[in-house]
Amino acid sequence: MSSKLIRIALVGLSANAITSWAAAAHLPYLQSARGQTQYRTVALLNSSKEAAETARSHFNLPSTAKTYGDPAQLAADDEVDLVSIVVRSDKHYSAAEPSFRAGKAVYVEWPLTESLERSLALVGERKGPDRNIVGLQGRLSPVASKIKKLIASGRIGKVINSQVRGCSAMGMGKQPGTLLEGPFEELFSQRAIGSNHFTVLYAHMVDLVHSVLGEFKDFHSQLQIRWPEVGIVDNDGVQLRTRKNDIPDLISAHGELAPGAANIQDGATLSVLYRSGTPFKGEHPYAWYIQGQTGELKITNPFGPTLQATTMPGVKIELHDYKTDEVSEIEWESEWKDWQKELKTPGCKLVGDMYNRYAVWYQQEDKGAAPAGGEWPTFDDAIRRQEELDRMLKDFDKTCRT
Repeated sequence: MSSKLIRIALVGLSANAITSWAAAAHLPYLQSARGQTQYRTVALLNSSKEAAETARSHFNLPSTAKTYGDPAQLAADDEVDLVSIVVRSDKHYSAAEPSFRAGKAVYVEWPLTESLERSLALVGERKGPDRNIVGLQGRLSPVASKIKKLIASGRIGKVINSQVRGCSAMGMGKQPGTLLEGPFEELFSQRAIGSNHFTVLYAHMVDLVHSVLGEFKDFHSQLQIRWPEVGIVDNDGVQLRTRKNDIPDLISAHGELAPGAANIQDGATLSVLYRSGTPFKGEHPYAWYIQGQTGELKITNPFGPTLQATTMPGVKIELHDYKTDEVSEIEWESEWKDWQKELKTPGCKLVGDMYNRYAVWYQQEDKGAAPAGGEWPTFDDAIRRQEELDRMLKDFDKTCRT
């Protein structure tokens, strides 16, 4: 096994960003005791070389880390092994394409790009195993791991149907049909940017479910834009202006699950419902039911519809045993790996697991073998999920009346 450190370049580590997933979720692992045995940060790419230099200083990175403002210059750096891209989704293609074409491994946060068409253009005619990384890290959560084990063990018999519903008021004002001024007003009203309730929150929610139960064999969807015009408000709720909105904010999908997943009965169905906004008062914004022949699982999260960036100790897995008619809570936190417990938030724990799995594979002698540390979501997975979303949007656009 090679002990060579993976030389990584971070794209989008900003000292000035209002929110920075690079700083909150990526850097903590790379600077952790375990991360430093696997990675060395050798370069930064920002909107300008000066911005990259500011970030290098702000985050106390080594003075030897190179700074770039041009993706082509980073792509030409033969001392970089992996490029991690953590910028707005409509910037993903321009940031990733030069390094990807140069043959570098690339980690791109979800969504891969702002559209399926753009993602297919990025991936192109790539051949061979896909060992790139996409940020669908929710499927690596210990909750998902525990649910898979429960289903595989036969605790609820074969799965016969599942329903999941979620909602989120991220970026929204207190009143329905409003968005807070700032970055969210653009992201959550302009579909072309590619980072919104549908492509991010709904997609993360449904991707975790698919990772446990398998993909749809076929499905039907219904989307709605409840507020074609949204009010932009300040933190006090005062409306400042309005703007057009072309993003569906009520999303439902229903279909039969594809055969093949462990302990899923042929003909089992999945129903998914998501809406922007708050839940009914007193109810959780996320509930997932998995009904089996002999019992049912209920998974709830008081913090929102995604599991990768929330305060996960609030998440519950409950099991209703039909034979005894008793409900018991299932412990899941032991699914965390020991090194993950040293990191502060679920976000950096799960992003860290992506990096760890990649590093374990990178260091194994037989790169053609299955990753010894476990698989991770790849560009192929990203395309599969974007194909599903793209079909839903195209069906909606054929029939919508707004």
